[in-house]
Amino acid sequence: MIYVSEALLYVCFALLMGTFVLRIVPEHRRPDIHVHNGLLFAAAIAVPILSYAPIHKTAVLFSKDFDMSYFTILKQILTEINSGKAWLWTLIGSAGLAVLLALKSFRNDKHMPKVGLFITFLLVIWLGYGSHSASIEGTKGIVVHTAHFLAVTVWIGILFVAGWFARSSQNWDSFLRWFSPVAIICVLLAIAAGILLMTFTAPQYLDSWMLPYGQMLLIKHLLIVPLLVFAYTNGVAYRSKIKKDKQFNPRPWLKAESVVALLVFIATGILGQQTPPHNVQQTLQSVSPSPWFSGLYKGHFSPDIQLHLSLHPEALLLFAAAAVMIAGMAAMYRSNRLIPAFAMGILVSVFGYFGLMFAIA
Repeated sequence: MIYVSEALLYVCFALLMGTFVLRIVPEHRRPDIHVHNGLLFAAAIAVPILSYAPIHKTAVLFSKDFDMSYFTILKQILTEINSGKAWLWTLIGSAGLAVLLALKSFRNDKHMPKVGLFITFLLVIWLGYGSHSASIEGTKGIVVHTAHFLAVTVWIGILFVAGWFARSSQNWDSFLRWFSPVAIICVLLAIAAGILLMTFTAPQYLDSWMLPYGQMLLIKHLLIVPLLVFAYTNGVAYRSKIKKDKQFNPRPWLKAESVVALLVFIATGILGQQTPPHNVQQTLQSVSPSPWFSGLYKGHFSPDIQLHLSLHPEALLLFAAAAVMIAGMAAMYRSNRLIPAFAMGILVSVFGYFGLMFAIA
C-alpha cells in the first residue's frame, strides 16, 4: 500500500506543478487547458496525507522494536528526524495552498498560478530535505534530490496536464516551441542529478542488482527508455507527422507517455521504501538478495561477489529485440497506431531487463 501512496504522491506533485506552470503561460502559447480547482484542492490535501505513509510505517516499526507507544515515537520522528520535520513543513505548506485554493477570490486572481507554483516549489524542497540523499550527504543531497525531482515534476507535470486536461489541440505548435526545449533541459537535469543521486545511494550500481533496491533502480532506468522515445516522437516527430496528416491528434500519445511516466513513478515509489545499498556486501548481511536476481543469476552466489557484464549470445539477442521495439515505436507513431506502440514500449524495458540480467556474470 505504501508503494501506491508514493506513486500517487508524485502524481499529485506533477498535477500541481504542471497546472500552475501552464496557467502562467499565455493562452496563445498553450492548448486550452481546464483543470478543475477541486482537483487541485484534492491534490494539495493529498500531499501531506500520502507523504505521511512512510512516517507511519517507521513509527509502527520503532514502537514495536523499542516497546514504546506509537505517539511517543511519532513525536520523536517529527521533532528529531529530518523526514519528520520535512513532513511538518509539508503539512503547513499544503494546508496553506489548500486554503488559498478554497478561496474564490484567490482562484480568480491573476497571481494565483505564481503563488501556487511557489508553494509547490517549497513542497519539492521539503521533500528533498527528508530524502535518503539528504540523510547521507546533507545539503548536497538536498540540492541534488530537489533538482532531480523538480526537473521530473516540471517535465512530467506539463506533459500530464496537457495530455489529459487539454480540451483541443489548438496552439499545439506554439506549445511545442517552448515545451520541447523545456523538456530537454528537464531531462538533462534529471539525468545529471539522477547520476549524482546514484553515487550517494548506490555507488556500486552493477553489484546493487543483487538487492531489491538495485533491481528496482534498474527497472526504473529501463522504463525511462520508452518514456524518452515517446518524448522524442511527441516533441520532434510530431512536426513531420502533422504535415502529412492535418487531422492527427497528439493528445492520446501524450496520455500514453504519461502512463509510462506513471510506471516510472511507481518504480520510484517502491525504490524509496527499499534499503539503499551504500555498500552492497554489508547490506547483504541484513537484506536478502532479490528473488528476481536469485532466479535469473546463473553463477554461484556469495555476498562478496562482484558482478560484471558479458555479452552472451542470449543477451545480444534480447538487446537486438529491444532495439527492434524502439524502431517499431517510431514506425507505429508514423502510422498513428497507439496501442502497438505502447506495447512495444513496455517490451523495450522487458527485453532490456532480461538482456542485462542474462549478461551479468
